[in-house]
Amino acid sequence: MKYSDFVKTILLTTIDELLSQPEKYAGKPGKDFTRCRKISAKSLLLMLLTMERDCIKEELYRYFGRQTDAPSKAAFYKQRQKLRSDALRALLLAFNNKLKNNLYNGTYQLIACDGSAADIHRDPDNPDTFFEPNNKSPKGFNQIYMNAFFSILDRRFTDLVIQPGRKRNEYSAFCQMVDAAGSADGPIIYFGDMGYASYNNFAHVIENGQYFLIRANDSRTCGILGLTDIDGVKELDFHADLILSRSQSKKKRLQPEKLENYRHICSRVAMDFLPAPDDGYGEYTISLRVVRVELSEGNFENIITNLPDMEFDMDSFKELYHLRWKEENGFRDLKYALCLKAFHSKKYEYIVQEVWARTILHNFCSEIALHTEVERRDIKHEYQVNFSQAAKTCRDFLRTHDGTAAYDVEGLIAQNIEAVRPGRSFPRRKRFQLPISFCYRN
Repeated sequence: MKYSDFVKTILLTTIDELLSQPEKYAGKPGKDFTRCRKISAKSLLLMLLTMERDCIKEELYRYFGRQTDAPSKAAFYKQRQKLRSDALRALLLAFNNKLKNNLYNGTYQLIACDGSAADIHRDPDNPDTFFEPNNKSPKGFNQIYMNAFFSILDRRFTDLVIQPGRKRNEYSAFCQMVDAAGSADGPIIYFGDMGYASYNNFAHVIENGQYFLIRANDSRTCGILGLTDIDGVKELDFHADLILSRSQSKKKRLQPEKLENYRHICSRVAMDFLPAPDDGYGEYTISLRVVRVELSEGNFENIITNLPDMEFDMDSFKELYHLRWKEENGFRDLKYALCLKAFHSKKYEYIVQEVWARTILHNFCSEIALHTEVERRDIKHEYQVNFSQAAKTCRDFLRTHDGTAAYDVEGLIAQNIEAVRPGRSFPRRKRFQLPISFCYRN
């Protein structure tokens, strides 16, 4: 059996296992999906996973065949509203659990956390997603925000927290996903950008027995170290044992001999392991390792971590720092190669449904592409799989359910490759793009 067939079998088996437990996918168990319909629960899930950027009618023709007896749009809408909001998340987690994890140094799973916005249809009456007109968008726009955990070495998404654009909160999303993962099956190193550097995030990872590696700006680093400036510091590896407290009163401190170790946490700042001021002033002890490395001439990065000294030296941090950028590529593939920017509904819950579906499809395509061997050529560059073309092949392969069509998935993927050019960098283009209108679908 080819690896692509093996992965497809795993996904289909996982779907069957989910559908065997109606309480995990049906909004009304015992009623929904009980009658024989043209669009069964399994067909609904597979269609959601394989939809592209066309109108619903065209998507139905593509999945069921261009026949006069193909299901109607109304039938699709009625079936998708029966699907529980957390059904696709359960499918993602179950599918991931059946796949093998690649480990760093044979021990650690590397999980990067990041977020990305996705534009949805314009609706000024939705205060949770609508942003007022500005220079980039004279009419205003609506957005959702996707917070994601991404397994760097496996190149697949492990969890999501989807929020309305106006209620975006990366701190709470990070803590929610860390707590959901818990101790997992082994040690995890969580990667985060500067926006995730907070004592509450550090504490949640530590309380779950895991590790983190999070970038911090100079101001946040100085606050942890108790310094005013670190401009002249080129290299640093320092352990800071801190005592967090809501009170600024020295008389209320339980360890007055360690006054220099105390850090005040404002009552408006989230810190789940400290009681609120009205409940009494408690303290929380946290040990952090502050590392400052020079990535290139005059270019420094500050990293806050709890990784042990014996295993991770300065060179290790330079290597790990560059690995996290793979999640940026994951979001790019999710939005463009897998058509996430073309939603098929205006309802928020259905938009969220499609985000989960595209994420599962991404993991399916990535798993197959990652295990496709690319022929080494005696030429200037090394080559890698073109993910955009691989996604099209894998989507068609998953959509095929009549048992007659045969695909040489690995062969097709290996035909579409691109050169690897390390060291290339381009400035990020910040431009506003409206979502694809429903009126201009094919």
